[in-house]
Amino acid sequence: MTFEHFFIASISLIILLSIYIISFFYSRQRMLFSRSFFNKSFKKILVKNYDENILRTKKLLKFLASIFLIISISGIKSGKTIKPIERRGSDVVFTVDISKSMNAEDVIPSRLEKVKFEIIKTIESLTGDRVGIVVFSGANFLYLPLTLDYDAAILFTKNIDSQMISLNGTLIPQAISTSIKALATDEDRGKLIFLFSDGEDHNTDDINVSNYNIPKNIVLNVIGVGTNEGSLIPDDKELKSYIKNSDGTLVISKVNDSFLSKIAQIGKGQYLRINKSENVSEIINSLIMNSEKNALNNFEFEDYNQRYQYPLFISFLFYLAFYILPSGRRKSW
Repeated sequence: MTFEHFFIASISLIILLSIYIISFFYSRQRMLFSRSFFNKSFKKILVKNYDENILRTKKLLKFLASIFLIISISGIKSGKTIKPIERRGSDVVFTVDISKSMNAEDVIPSRLEKVKFEIIKTIESLTGDRVGIVVFSGANFLYLPLTLDYDAAILFTKNIDSQMISLNGTLIPQAISTSIKALATDEDRGKLIFLFSDGEDHNTDDINVSNYNIPKNIVLNVIGVGTNEGSLIPDDKELKSYIKNSDGTLVISKVNDSFLSKIAQIGKGQYLRINKSENVSEIINSLIMNSEKNALNNFEFEDYNQRYQYPLFISFLFYLAFYILPSGRRKSW
């Protein structure tokens, strides 16, 4: 048994008891028929048309009605009801490039921060779709398994940074493989991968279709992040400095459109661009909505049985008896 509005009920009970206590002492001080003013025989003459027992009963009924009303206000609940809820949705994996080049600031505030912003905006609009996250650079791992807990997914997304993996590089085929494994469930649902990368250190000659063994039921969409003009890459190891080549020249990172669009073609998906301030979350949401959505039956909602109506009914009966009961005046014959 539990109470949904315990605090409100407690305050109401304190107020009620305070009123009764104050009224009791106040009436004692101003009691009209106190012994100092009247003797018992004269008192009986004055109140011969009233029944004191009925008056006390009415006061008791009013008090009990108020108590049960407060119990009802507390939102008393007991037991548990488990209800299966059928949700329809797709399985979505966000595959995020966290290599050093994603810290480039040609996209404000940075490529990686913009990607995180777009993923969060997408998650906030989802209903019934399971989401997972894979991060990669020179290595990769499943950062967040498929889940319907959107608050957790947003929290995980906010904590993504370029220092999560120490190995440098951009191993996209291996990251896609990890994403496919994350989607490998027996359920016949729409399955989508959204790959966010600048395609750094790759060219179209690197593409080997055999490296991207994408199942037919999975759609791979690619989002290229960065500008064609490129940008310097901030160095995390030294404040206000940029990464340099071995010969001392500054590295300029540019988005590799040709490489990334080719991957999207292999994955039977779309190639989108984040260039400067474009918002792609709405497009991503539309792709998710248009994907095949089947019911997810293993989601259960647990709730308590509401019991507030029982003390409310008892309170009503007490109030009804209070008003029906005569005021105490005796009939004179």
